[in-house]
Amino acid sequence: MTRTLKALRELHGLTQTDVSKLLGISLHSYCNKENGKLKFTLNEAKQLSDLFKLSIEEIFFANIEFKLNTNVV
Repeated sequence: MTRTLKALRELHGLTQTDVSKLLGISLHSYCNKENGKLKFTLNEAKQLSDLFKLSIEEIFFANIEFKLNTNVV
């Protein structure tokens, strides 16, 4: 989940500060949650689901890899 959430955040061009503000929590709390040291509340999980347009299951329980499109021309 940690890699998935970080990859989703980066894919959407968001910083940890951006997401912490959207969730209404401190940057420190968000960093700990993204790193798996603290758990997200159900409300926070729903907000992330809405933000990334994915189900809670896809964000937190599926083993999904997201890659940035870095085509070099």
